[in-house]
Amino acid sequence: MDKQVNRRPKKRKKKKKSNTKVLLRGVLDMLIFLVVTTPLVFFLGPYDNTRKTLISTVLATRHAYLINDIIPKPLLDKMLGIEENDDSAEVFQDMKKVNVKYTVGNEVNRYKVHEQRFDAYILEIKNPLKVKVAMTKFLGKMGQKTSDMAGEHNAVAAINGGSFIDKSSDGTAYAGTGSEPGGFVISGGKVVYPQGNVNENTIENVVAFTKNGELIVGDHSISQLKKLNVQEAMCFRKPNIIINGVRQVKNKMEEGLNPRTAVGQKADGTIIFLVIDGRKVTSPGASLYDVQEIMMSRGAVNAGALDGGYSSTMYYKGNVINSPNAWDGERSVATAFYVEQ
Repeated sequence: MDKQVNRRPKKRKKKKKSNTKVLLRGVLDMLIFLVVTTPLVFFLGPYDNTRKTLISTVLATRHAYLINDIIPKPLLDKMLGIEENDDSAEVFQDMKKVNVKYTVGNEVNRYKVHEQRFDAYILEIKNPLKVKVAMTKFLGKMGQKTSDMAGEHNAVAAINGGSFIDKSSDGTAYAGTGSEPGGFVISGGKVVYPQGNVNENTIENVVAFTKNGELIVGDHSISQLKKLNVQEAMCFRKPNIIINGVRQVKNKMEEGLNPRTAVGQKADGTIIFLVIDGRKVTSPGASLYDVQEIMMSRGAVNAGALDGGYSSTMYYKGNVINSPNAWDGERSVATAFYVEQ
């Protein structure tokens, strides 16, 4: 009888071990199946909107190569619904659409907009003549935080600026340094970048301010901007957001969901600084269409995008008031727009 009692637990133990092994094998098989099939379902399956959103989101970051190196351009364009002849003509600004009303003082009003997918931070600067360009003082070596550039200029407010060459002084790409601006930079009416061999006829997409405080967005060369009496300028990429009060972004998921930074101007000259948080579980961010709609709701006549993602930062009265997504809080950038005292 004792022998029988001793045998029973051994049988149960064997069965338990066997069941555990089968379960683990099943889990492993399921994981392998998901790893193999998920990309196929994502790229070839019926989830059109999800696919477009995720691909557009990655393409709008500095890690776009993860998509571009894997998917041939014709297939990528097809997935995103881009037609071969989908290239809209350049729209030129009508400078009479803006009549700058405030040229003295530095009144700045602050607003916050909460949406399901993001939080947006807005500063409205009455006097556009107070908006200036800052550039990293460590040019070619590393960028500076937006808040540091703001502090050095004793600024009331600031937002991160335009494109930059993201490499270290030893040539390492994607180093996160923000050491040099992309395109060109104009400050105080002078070209401050490049510092030599300037081709004044090279066309870049710009966000710029004239001597009278008018915001200019779109494709322009340094030579053209000089004729328009531009005092402050930096470069970023298309698409533009609003020109002459007309929406320029048609795709509601343009460039996916990311943190955003943009500048706009109302008919009375008031400047709109906009920064949107994102890349968080509860708030993935905004598309350029979302940026456009916020700008339209604030009365923008013209508006252009600046660098988003990890760069998106808004500084106001001594503090960063949004939640930058960089791992250390606020990333280094090459340029910024600030509001002087």
